[in-house]
Amino acid sequence: MAAYWVVGLSLAASIAIIRWWLLPKPYPYIPYNKQSASRIAGDIPDLVPVMKECNQVSHSMFTITTRKLGTPIAQLLFPNIRRPFVILEDPREIEDILLRRGKEFDRAATPSAIFQPMFPQATVAQFTTPKLKAQKRLWADVTSAEFLHKAAAPNIYKATIELLEYWQLKAATVYKDQAFNVHVDFQRATLDAIWVATMGEEPGLIRYEMNKLQYQLEGKSQEELDKLPLPKGMFLRDEVRYIGDAVERNTNSPLPKWAAKLETFRPRYRQFRAVVTKELTQVMTKAIDRFERLELHALEADESDTCMMDFVLRRKVIEARKAQKPMADLTKDQELLDEMFVMLVGGHDSTANVLAWFTKFMEAYPVVQNELRLQLRTAFPGPHLPSVQEILTTSIPYLDGVCEEGFRLAGVAKANFRQATVDTQILGYPIPKGTEIFLNFHMDTTPAPVDDSKRTASYKTATAKHGDLLQSNAGRDLNRFEPRRWLALDPKTGNETFNPNALPALAFGGGIRGCSGRKLAQMEFRLIVTLLILRLEFLELPEEYKSMDAIERVFRAPSKPYAKLKVL
Repeated sequence: MAAYWVVGLSLAASIAIIRWWLLPKPYPYIPYNKQSASRIAGDIPDLVPVMKECNQVSHSMFTITTRKLGTPIAQLLFPNIRRPFVILEDPREIEDILLRRGKEFDRAATPSAIFQPMFPQATVAQFTTPKLKAQKRLWADVTSAEFLHKAAAPNIYKATIELLEYWQLKAATVYKDQAFNVHVDFQRATLDAIWVATMGEEPGLIRYEMNKLQYQLEGKSQEELDKLPLPKGMFLRDEVRYIGDAVERNTNSPLPKWAAKLETFRPRYRQFRAVVTKELTQVMTKAIDRFERLELHALEADESDTCMMDFVLRRKVIEARKAQKPMADLTKDQELLDEMFVMLVGGHDSTANVLAWFTKFMEAYPVVQNELRLQLRTAFPGPHLPSVQEILTTSIPYLDGVCEEGFRLAGVAKANFRQATVDTQILGYPIPKGTEIFLNFHMDTTPAPVDDSKRTASYKTATAKHGDLLQSNAGRDLNRFEPRRWLALDPKTGNETFNPNALPALAFGGGIRGCSGRKLAQMEFRLIVTLLILRLEFLELPEEYKSMDAIERVFRAPSKPYAKLKVL
């Protein structure tokens, strides 16, 4: 009988020990939900229902931690099989970490594990190393404002004109006085734009849709419609859609790292790599052949670039010539191919989502829409649309404010991770080396109060230079679309000027890990916004389409991306 008691007590003790081991282990001092620390599942039982309700993973994480506790920093607790996430919502501290504390924080393991199996050589999958810095420098040159204005902007302008003409036809015929889904068209248009800017060839997705609509309006039969040649971009759209779905699926998996690894063994993933690589290498081969026929002085003259790929390949040909080494087969350069894959997928989807939000903002804030149109007509008074260079070089502070406000309030890349590379502090709280910090890039609410004495010396130096404008009018009503929060009066002239430092600009991240395509996205957004506002009016929507709710997949998009247009 005693033996049974011993066995029973041993079993109970073992269960208690296992339960204790599985309980979340919060970091000391940093706020967390006390109830969650006393259950094995941690914060997960609170997280799941919020995610189901709002369809946004990032927003749900902030809702049950920092916003529930009323603090700018908190912990998201898991079973002890993994360490907690530190959740940070203070935009000034986030900006400080991104821009001025690069030696203390790097790319985190969690997002790297998702991208590394599928795009192992892309910068998004790598930690900060000399190799990554060299890649970043190359793409920084490719996306310099000067090069983009010369090589990419004319192609993006042309693609935007096609979208404008398509929407004018839609608004005057089948969707006259009716709302339609703009997100689908923005995805096609931005894929047209990013592909032609990157590769120099036109996918033709919007042109194909316009031809289909014209056929339908002319009463052509389905048989005649079916004879329309499919554009090159059709295959590209399918591949980009697949990879976006795969990244979303793997990210939301209970084991994202292993889900991403498993994805690379699927036939569909191998098809994606084969199809897109074939298309990329065909374009690359033509460009390399062209460059290899040129003398060195002609290569260095920089007159033959028609797209971003040309710039990269030409530079590599020059390096090989100067080093007097055989030219490597650049069509097998995995770094180049992986970076192109990520740029095509992320570059078109993120911009399409920002533009979809922009149409929502214009409908919801007609005073802003009217003021923007007035400012644009004042800057470009002629009957014709302004040229690409006129749009990019004319100073229009209100347009700058609209664009910056669009990126801010859209919150397309709502949040991202960083990882502490050393023992450090955030807002006075100790952060052990290896801690993963989840940063809120979407500045749409007033931050919780912070004791500024807890902030870093680097933050205080920056504030002394620029001031803390988050405490001024610029930081008020952050849930509203207000372009003038980015404007200031010039004391000498009395004119409005654009102030890019009015608020922490977090939409593209920052520092060495910031988005490489930032300047391309800003240029594309400015061109599209200008052309659409000059020729179209965004009318009030029916009540069922007015919702500002969001859906977060890889990027955050409006759940009701509709617009009703009037041709001007």
